[in-house]
Amino acid sequence: MDRRLKLLILCLFLLVMAAIGLAVYYRVSAVPAHALLLPEGNLLIYADIKPAHLFDQGKSAPARLDPEYRDFVQQTGIQFERDLDEIAISQRFPGAERDTESSAIFTGKFDSGRLRGYLQKISSASESYADKTMFSIQHEGHVVRAAILDDRTVAVTNMESAEPLRAIIDKYRNPSLAGKGAYLLQTYYRHVPTASLAWMIYRAPPHSAPAVLPGGVSFSFLENTVSVTSVRYTGSLSLKAEVFTAGEAAARNLAESAGTFLAIYRTAGETVGNKGPDQDVRAAIDSIQVRQEGTRAIFTATIPQGFLRKVLPEAEPARPVDPGSGHKP
Repeated sequence: MDRRLKLLILCLFLLVMAAIGLAVYYRVSAVPAHALLLPEGNLLIYADIKPAHLFDQGKSAPARLDPEYRDFVQQTGIQFERDLDEIAISQRFPGAERDTESSAIFTGKFDSGRLRGYLQKISSASESYADKTMFSIQHEGHVVRAAILDDRTVAVTNMESAEPLRAIIDKYRNPSLAGKGAYLLQTYYRHVPTASLAWMIYRAPPHSAPAVLPGGVSFSFLENTVSVTSVRYTGSLSLKAEVFTAGEAAARNLAESAGTFLAIYRTAGETVGNKGPDQDVRAAIDSIQVRQEGTRAIFTATIPQGFLRKVLPEAEPARPVDPGSGHKP
């Protein structure tokens, strides 16, 4: 074969591989589609739960369940531990009150007919919007609204009005309306590491009475900051949190205060000696690193597999259900 032809084939091959690589990179680094549907909020959370199903290995939900959740499982056949694949959440003022205004998008495997029947049964009212049905459910003094977007996706809100759920439906039907998502997504998602299984973006409001830990360490340095926390799995869990502050002095204060708290905690652990945390817990604590980069304070930690095996509870085998009940075992 002519040498120039070989060179041309090699160049074409490299170009194709580069194009595939770029496509894969943009695919894994893009904002999850359902997170784009979320309304504005001070807290945004996303989690890809599919890898966690590997720990289930065919096991079912624990036999002892909250009665309300047990009834939900029996009537819909949905077990979150087994069937939920992704979740995206937006909250307006987390921690401000018991019923924080929030919206959530759930994606997974479920029988939409059974779920629809369950929602119709427990709802106090329903209305059609576009080609979807919005179910209104009275729950502990406020209204929860739910809509089945497709055979794998459900949206839920607990806002005062139905407008946020209508907006989610509009953006689902016409993705161009979603644009680049909520403000926090547009501004800070680029700081989420590629291939993160879960991430959280939180804008902390000022607090009149910040918490003070033993040793006089105050959390006042977190006021008026935005933090981006992410989790990746590389054989162990890699945690990273970047806290964006108003200036370098604030970032330095945050890093120094966090370093002081870690030093106090580690010193206390050494004082306790053999009665302190086991090796896996100690390894996780010792892996925590804090550094300052400009206006950011960056925290990193590694959670070893041994620690994960200890904190992940094993599910009990499912109890059989009476075949005549029409419920899945």
